[in-house]
Amino acid sequence: MTKFTRVGLLCAVSLLPAMALAQEVAATPPDNSAGLAAATDAGVLEDIVVTARKTSEKLQDVPVAITAFSAAEIKSARIERLSDVAKLTPGLVFTPLFGRQNQLPIIRGAAQSLGALNVGVFIDGIYLSGKGGVDTELNDLERVEVVKGPQSALYGRNTFSGAINYVTKRPADEFGGTAEATVGTDDLYKVQASLTGPISDKIRFRVGGFYRSFDGWYTSAIDGGKVDFEESYGAIATVEFQPVEQFTATFRASYSKQDDGQPPSNVVRTNAFSGTPSGGSATQPRNLLYVGELPSIAKNGVTVNTRPVTGLPGGSYGDREKTVRASATFEYDFGNVLLTSITSFSRRDAEYTYDGDNTVCDRTGGCPNFGFPFAPAIAQGKSDFALSSNDGYLRDLSQELRLASTGNESFDWLVGIFRYDNRTTGIDRGITIPSALAITDYTAAAAAYRYPRSTFVTKSTAVFASTTWHATERFSVIGELRYEYESQKFEQFPTRTGTTGSTAVFDLEQHFDFVTPRLILNYKPSEDALVYASYARGAKTGGFNGGLNIFANQRTYEPEYANNYEIGLKSDLLDQKLRLNIAAFYIDWKDQQAACQNPAALFPGASSTNRTYQCNVAASTIYGTEVEVAARFSDWFSLSGNYAYTHARYDRFVDDSLALTLVALGQPAINFDGKHLPYVPDHKLVVTPRFNIDMGEFAVEARADLQYQSRTFVRADNLQNFGDKTNVDLRLTVTRDALSLQLWGNNVFDSKRPVAAVRFFDSVNYSVAAPLVTGANRRQIGATLGYRF
Repeated sequence: MTKFTRVGLLCAVSLLPAMALAQEVAATPPDNSAGLAAATDAGVLEDIVVTARKTSEKLQDVPVAITAFSAAEIKSARIERLSDVAKLTPGLVFTPLFGRQNQLPIIRGAAQSLGALNVGVFIDGIYLSGKGGVDTELNDLERVEVVKGPQSALYGRNTFSGAINYVTKRPADEFGGTAEATVGTDDLYKVQASLTGPISDKIRFRVGGFYRSFDGWYTSAIDGGKVDFEESYGAIATVEFQPVEQFTATFRASYSKQDDGQPPSNVVRTNAFSGTPSGGSATQPRNLLYVGELPSIAKNGVTVNTRPVTGLPGGSYGDREKTVRASATFEYDFGNVLLTSITSFSRRDAEYTYDGDNTVCDRTGGCPNFGFPFAPAIAQGKSDFALSSNDGYLRDLSQELRLASTGNESFDWLVGIFRYDNRTTGIDRGITIPSALAITDYTAAAAAYRYPRSTFVTKSTAVFASTTWHATERFSVIGELRYEYESQKFEQFPTRTGTTGSTAVFDLEQHFDFVTPRLILNYKPSEDALVYASYARGAKTGGFNGGLNIFANQRTYEPEYANNYEIGLKSDLLDQKLRLNIAAFYIDWKDQQAACQNPAALFPGASSTNRTYQCNVAASTIYGTEVEVAARFSDWFSLSGNYAYTHARYDRFVDDSLALTLVALGQPAINFDGKHLPYVPDHKLVVTPRFNIDMGEFAVEARADLQYQSRTFVRADNLQNFGDKTNVDLRLTVTRDALSLQLWGNNVFDSKRPVAAVRFFDSVNYSVAAPLVTGANRRQIGATLGYRF
């Protein structure tokens, strides 16, 4: 079956329920609310109800910095991925380090490159583990909430700098549904549909599904194959059972599958600090580091292999994942007390094979590597040096039980207990090929590798509580506290006999406990204004280092902590036609986990990658301000926007490897004190003008999302940087009754600025340390046809 046939059939299937029910159910006009810039029929700004503190509250009444997107705003702005959320949210940036396998959302400058994320990502309050599982396809959502600052007290583990919560739509009491079909440049095709309604007077349901395919922007310069293609599909089903008014049971289940290509990444040749590399001849000096702004990547210039080779692990290059999630939520209202139980299960099976070196020998006569000129040169055109490959799964079980008051008392309270159990298993199928060999069949090489299996088990138990003392009608004090105990176990062993590959065997265990408080003072000088001040302690667990070329005392790293202080203002002015929200914060980050690296001299021949490990050697101070503004100038024109200033600097950080490298070149070691944290811009600005025109039978909305961020740096040394980034997205939506057509353009001026980079190595240049750079999401134009009933 061809791609066009599949898309045609899915479009037809998705539209059938809508057509069948259109004659029976009156069409409901699309909800025109639009998040912060939304307006009611009276022409005033509308609040969104959020559940960031595990209770339903108006966004403007919550004394916490939150950016929220309603269902209508998600459609209007075409928010489909975490990267789209980040583009429009002040204080949130997103860096895809290695495709979907290693996503890095950063809130308020708390950046890290190794270890668990500093941002917790949730679906309906359920934690998504692993860096590869957070960038899910966003369909059929009620809203997205981005909560800034530590959320450890209520959300728990690894919400060190904030939390992102995706809230799915609930079943409705009446039949309804949606269907959409999208086409775009670079062979983008997507269909999605949902259906909801009652099964009986006590049972309601909601089902939805999607299919998406995309050929990608980039092709291989080595073999001409597609690089960053995507194909994914999934479904979700929700059933609500309410036998009596006081009790509701909600059951959710979802399944998704994806088949992605490789990240469009290249190793960039070094340009500075000339010297003799490790293993090189004294007569063959090379530039050992890259300094300056990183270059863009041509669409046809990605130096990765894409064509399958016999014996290739996984059968082909790319990333293949399947995810199953299920949850059961029970709520019973005793009158003044609400009992909530949330039980969840998820499993993500992930298998990927990437080109492990991202290079090709481009020199006439061959390229140097270790031992050259005494060892043979690498042949011109050779590109198959290494594979990065893994096959494994992540399994999560969690149980939360909480009691919360629901009456209007002087004290509101909430208490709960939480249990979490995660098992992550992976078989490392990475292969390094001798530089002199040309590989047309990986069968023999693969059979020789031992392929180590690693298993990481995390179990944690927490108790938490929150209370609000309404001291007066306008002033309240909020206190939150969580105690958490966590045990971790790490095992690794070879899965079979062989002659090459890792023989390392590990059986390690460690335990942590944390106390994470939060205190908030909340004052409402009027019904339309709120002023607050807060203190919160953030904590993130330690872990294990499984690298090959590190020492025994480097196998574990410790937790990190941060003291966070914040003051904020939320206000609606001019009869709720102008909204101004401001938050200022200060973060004192201690025992910071950072990427350290053993010097090459201690492990001759080892790459920079497998000499790298996580360590607690850094400390940082971060402070800044976030401003969100929305103004309704008339019935047809509104303007919203936000600005974030983030001053994120290291107070202390020593990279021994880089220091020794520079000293060997006769250069002074770099002092990282005062350097920028990686990937964090000082300035980020979003401006969204929006025009809503009522033309009788038609309603037209035109909007532009203008985004700017200042330069960011790749590593703590601040030697390599991404320049300033400017992006413009355009949307034009025409609605008539239940039909809508959106014409859209992403990155309409085709900015080529790279989106990510990490320290890597150059296989065709003595394996010196060089940045691995990921290309930009290029310009894309398309149209979406929708129907709702």
